[in-house]
Amino acid sequence: MDTGPTPAVPAGELAYSALVTGGSPGNVTPGSSQGVAYTQRARTGSGSAFEEDVTSAAAGPQNGRATLAAGTDWYAVVATFRAATADTQPPTVPTGLHATSVAATSVSLAWSPSTDNVAVTGYTVYRNGTPIGTPGPNTTSFTDTTVTGGATYAYSVDAFDGAGNHSAPSAPIQVTTPNTAPTFVQGAADSPGTRAMSTTLTLPSPVGAGHLLVGWFAQYDAAGPVQVSDNVNGAWTRAPASEHFNNGGGDLALYYVQNTQAAASLTVTLSAAVPTYLPSAVAEYSGVATANALDQTAVGRGIGTSADSGPTAAVPGGELVFGAMITGGQPLTVTPGSSQGVPFTLEVYNGSRSCTVEGILSSAPGAQNARFGLATSTDWYAVAATFRAA
Repeated sequence: MDTGPTPAVPAGELAYSALVTGGSPGNVTPGSSQGVAYTQRARTGSGSAFEEDVTSAAAGPQNGRATLAAGTDWYAVVATFRAATADTQPPTVPTGLHATSVAATSVSLAWSPSTDNVAVTGYTVYRNGTPIGTPGPNTTSFTDTTVTGGATYAYSVDAFDGAGNHSAPSAPIQVTTPNTAPTFVQGAADSPGTRAMSTTLTLPSPVGAGHLLVGWFAQYDAAGPVQVSDNVNGAWTRAPASEHFNNGGGDLALYYVQNTQAAASLTVTLSAAVPTYLPSAVAEYSGVATANALDQTAVGRGIGTSADSGPTAAVPGGELVFGAMITGGQPLTVTPGSSQGVPFTLEVYNGSRSCTVEGILSSAPGAQNARFGLATSTDWYAVAATFRAA
């Protein structure tokens, strides 16, 4: 039996190995790792369960090894553990803490990574001196979604290692959230399984006056542009962001209504010249400019498990970033990405996740990409659009 090697570890760690078998090997003889013999610690009479250890390993990768007296299927593990007194040195203090995005309901932070004599295990983010999050060792960003508009907060971050040593806190930064900022209100998504010349999406709640309505709409294989309107505002504005399906047939387009009229019930209608499939995803946002709202757009398409609209032109901080994706297949699970270090929030999706909307309510300055992770490979069509805040 041989588990195969762990990554290299320093000398002095505990190497623990255990074995479970399908049959009864009878006798089990401990092996060795890096030339140091294992010691048997416990076993069943039949040898079907067995454990051994090296209490102070030699430096390097560690293998769990043992010899079975009779052949059988076996399942083994090796794990290394740091000694209690092996590490008393804390990681270095994180530097460069700054806010990448500040909205009325969220603050996104980023910093430069710390180093440690063994390994940084994670970070602790503090708001006004109270811990609010512990990102992992490879994550140097955090979004606080528990803030309120018009408030001032002090943030700092420290690093810690596996021995529980914490660095000193970083230099604090002070952040004041705006009283208002773009906010997601509601949305709807659908991908009808039958062909039709038109289909509708009804938003589940009343629509507020002055809000933004925006969506990513498609017709699969019908010539000409997909048409979008609603029962209150009439025809929607088609943005300069469109795509075609991989086979060249059909149309995908971004449509929007800025400064929408209030509506107790709003129904969006998609229509095509001939019966076809009409997938769509639409969202409502408050806190967006009521005139000249649309700033930049980008579209992209591909096949696989990672979707990316490609970058828009650079925009200032504080804009709404709308990301949407329509797929030809059924990804089943979609993970939102990030743009300029700020994570998207998944906001709207249908059951198969073939029509999806994600959003960033307050952009970091720079070009914006709508990115998605898909659990199942399929053809995808993504759009990113930024809208100016009110």
